[in-house]
Amino acid sequence: MAVSGASAATLSSEQLAAASRAVSNELDKDAFLKLLIAELSNQDPLNPMDDREFIAQMAQFSTLEQMTNMTKALEGMSSMEQYSAVSYVGKKVAFDLEGADGTVTPVAATVLAVWFDPTEGVILETDLGEIPLKKIEGVA
Repeated sequence: MAVSGASAATLSSEQLAAASRAVSNELDKDAFLKLLIAELSNQDPLNPMDDREFIAQMAQFSTLEQMTNMTKALEGMSSMEQYSAVSYVGKKVAFDLEGADGTVTPVAATVLAVWFDPTEGVILETDLGEIPLKKIEGVA
C-alpha cells in the first residue's frame, strides 16, 4: 500500500515533535537518525528521495557527530584546567593589577587557594585578592 504525500508529511511532523520532546528541545544525533529513518521508511516508493538529498543528509549527520565529539573534548579540557590550577597553590603568580584610576601595574602574589566559579571559571585566591586564571601571565 502506497503512502500518500499528506500522510507521510503528517507522520514526519509527528515524529519530529516526539523527537524534539524526547531530547528536551535539542536535536541530537539519535533524534537525527530517527528522523532520517522515518523519512526513508515513509517516502513514496514511486518517487524516492534523490540520492543527492540522501548524501547531503548523511553529511549533515557526520558534521553533527563531529561537533558532538568536539564539544565533549572541550568540556574535558575545561575540567583539566580546573585541576591543573591546583598546582599553583603556594606559588607566586604574575598578573596586571588595575587601579581605581585605570592605571595598570604588573604585580606578583602568592596563591592561597583555588576555586571554581560557574560564570568566571577558575579563580585564584591570592594574598592581593582574587584573580581569574585567564589573567595570569606567569608562575614562579
